Amino acid sequence: MDENGYYFFLLKQKIREKAMPQLDPEIIKNLTMLSRIRCSKEERESLLSDLNEILGYVEQLNEVDVEGLPPCNTVLQGMTNVMREDETGQTLPRETFLANAPEHISGMVRVPPVIKSS
Repeated sequence: MDENGYYFFLLKQKIREKAMPQLDPEIIKNLTMLSRIRCSKEERESLLSDLNEILGYVEQLNEVDVEGLPPCNTVLQGMTNVMREDETGQTLPRETFLANAPEHISGMVRVPPVIKSS
């Protein structure tokens, strides 16, 4: 198991034990690297503080006695969704649509690559 897999293994194990993990700067550094988010040192410190605060709130939720309460799969139980038929409306002419696009090629909107190959 590589170093990144080890961090996730530890986090999952702590969650199973119902003990909220305390994040440290090294874990934040690895998480930002894995998610490909560039953060300055100050931003990582702020992120660390915010995430530890969120985990503290989750820890408080773990202390709530829910013994005997039925599971709630959705907060919308008992509500119904009002469906309507899809109706085809007027569409923009291709030229008008493409005039609003920053870049286009052969009648299609060009978007920047999301995943770059190495």
